Amino acid sequence: MNHSNPPCEAPLWIVSGEMVTKLAKILNDAPWIAIDTESNSMFAYRERVCLIQLNAGGRLFLIDPIALGDAPAEGHVSRSLEAIRPVLEDRSKLKFIHGGEYDVATLSRDFGICLAGIFDSQQAASLLGWEKTGYGALAERICGVKLAKEYTQYNWGKRPVDERAVEYAVDDVRFLPQICMQMREEIRRADLEEELDIALRAVEGMRWHGGFSPEGVWKIRGANKLSDRQMHILFALYCVRDRLAARSDRPAGQLINERVLAALAQHPAKTIHDLKNAGVKAAIAELEGQRLLMAIQNPKAAAEGHVFPEKPRHAPPDKAEREREVRLREWRQKESERRGVPLAAVLPSHALLWLKSHGAGDLAAVPQLGPKRIRLYGETLKKICGA
Repeated sequence: MNHSNPPCEAPLWIVSGEMVTKLAKILNDAPWIAIDTESNSMFAYRERVCLIQLNAGGRLFLIDPIALGDAPAEGHVSRSLEAIRPVLEDRSKLKFIHGGEYDVATLSRDFGICLAGIFDSQQAASLLGWEKTGYGALAERICGVKLAKEYTQYNWGKRPVDERAVEYAVDDVRFLPQICMQMREEIRRADLEEELDIALRAVEGMRWHGGFSPEGVWKIRGANKLSDRQMHILFALYCVRDRLAARSDRPAGQLINERVLAALAQHPAKTIHDLKNAGVKAAIAELEGQRLLMAIQNPKAAAEGHVFPEKPRHAPPDKAEREREVRLREWRQKESERRGVPLAAVLPSHALLWLKSHGAGDLAAVPQLGPKRIRLYGETLKKICGA
């Protein structure tokens, strides 16, 4: 295929189990697969993958998980894509993706698919030190096309999908192979293949950690400054908000944002009017105000079985760790400037933080370091860390 001329034909919609089975053979026969997904995270309490775009060796496909049925739920993965799972998990089959952490995590969450064999153009652009690493910027730089942006907040759970939104979604895989092919060559010329491979394996290992978590209440801004009583009120409101969001199938933050929750905990409302003054939307205050006021008055009952989480305890690094981190960062900055490569190409953040905490006694155990960096920097790292 001529990669300078992306496919222009209309994509084939995959809307039945029989079509998924036929698609599996096409994907197996294709030299590579470009993949992207669209979800409805801004429009639903429990988000789901609503569209999967594929470019299989130049042929375009749109998988409609909603039409396929078998909707994923908490603790349940859909088996509607089981026929194509083996090829998507086959490391020998090259997969092109851009900014793939979210796609990898949601495909695993919804379908039990552990995507493997990826080349992520955003990871490549970051390692190459390109200032703009977004898909639109890469498409313009490499393919000379300016892509539409108006559907970045589209509700992909709606059916039918707007025709212009379909075109926007297809463009995410139409130009991706050309972008990735050129970037693979750029990475090869820059001698960053091993560094990129390590970064790609980290992307492949991404898993979903979203959804309601009692411990998340401590991440609300200002929580650490609240009294014990206020903190229990905040937790009760946090739990009630989640139940309201689940019942109305809306993102929790769209019902009542965290700033309002914190304000209600700090200055407990006594009336519906107080709720509105604190920032609760009028419609929600009128419909659910009594429930919110009861949570404020009796926090323990409002939590309804959720155990109040202990405050996270993060032991501050000792003096040796702080000094080690400073030396590592100073060295990484100088080496980055000397080589003319980004900081991550010299030493990824995960590796730096591990070395800060554990030292350089066992370099093979350092996450995302790899043989090449050990060969180039092993002795230097041991000296810096005092190993």
